[in-house]
Amino acid sequence: MKIVFLGSGEFGLPTLQRLTITHDVVCVVTAPDKTAGRNRKPTPTPIGQWAKESGLYVLNTDNVNATEVMKQICSMEVDAMVVIAFGQKLSQELIDAQRTMNLHASLLPRWRGAAPINAAVLHGDQCSGVSVITLAQKMDGGLVLGQVSTNIGETETAGELHDRLALLGPELVLEVLASHDTGKEQDESLVSYAPKLSRGDAILDLSQDADTVARTIRGFSPWPSCHLAISGVDCKILNAIAKNSSGDVGEVLEDGTIATGKGSIEILEMKPSGSKAMSWNDFCNGRSVQVGSLCEVPK
Repeated sequence: MKIVFLGSGEFGLPTLQRLTITHDVVCVVTAPDKTAGRNRKPTPTPIGQWAKESGLYVLNTDNVNATEVMKQICSMEVDAMVVIAFGQKLSQELIDAQRTMNLHASLLPRWRGAAPINAAVLHGDQCSGVSVITLAQKMDGGLVLGQVSTNIGETETAGELHDRLALLGPELVLEVLASHDTGKEQDESLVSYAPKLSRGDAILDLSQDADTVARTIRGFSPWPSCHLAISGVDCKILNAIAKNSSGDVGEVLEDGTIATGKGSIEILEMKPSGSKAMSWNDFCNGRSVQVGSLCEVPK
């Protein structure tokens, strides 16, 4: 089967890799290289980099609906287009030109939008999954062609869930490509939305209950990541779990947890400024983290 793959984010990489083994990927459409790092060096998308290294034909564009781009894609006369974490809305003309499907990182209709994995962790969902849908002009509102679900671990971060869900994609996409199922409508009464995240979203409120604070930390890990100032050190808090100890909000307690509005959090992983990621115990070794001292949210 001849395939055009459209994607930019790392989430689609396992599926692209599998498709190149099982099908004929004639073109990979991805966003143009962006300057990054101190040297402002042009850097390809994760999809673009792997595709180029693998000898695939790569089409870089920031407007897939441009007339010349659409003509080029349609001239390939492919059997299907697979869209994953692409970041551009496709025109109806391009969608209708060939069979088109999208892999989305949630169990639709729950968590339509840009940040479904973060939303699932932030809201304490017990399970998540991936959906393959047809493309529609309504955001993530197409017909559901297939789904796979998985439980979310008690201490699983958004980053860890992202990587697990990405690995569920290849098999489901292959199943849908081999199927002639026309799909089923989503129940609009069950729709929820997960908007795009910004750094300003990941500000902790330690006056909340411990479960909410811990979920906030895991839901924004590894990006945009929550911060706490501990013993004068700005620390990214990468993983935490709720505990039942109590004290003044932000106080370091005798058991090593940090008090919240109700209960406390145990830090499982953190990254002090200028250092590598480490455990709470490793952070405390050699530092004067005193019981009773207060941790604060940086301004």
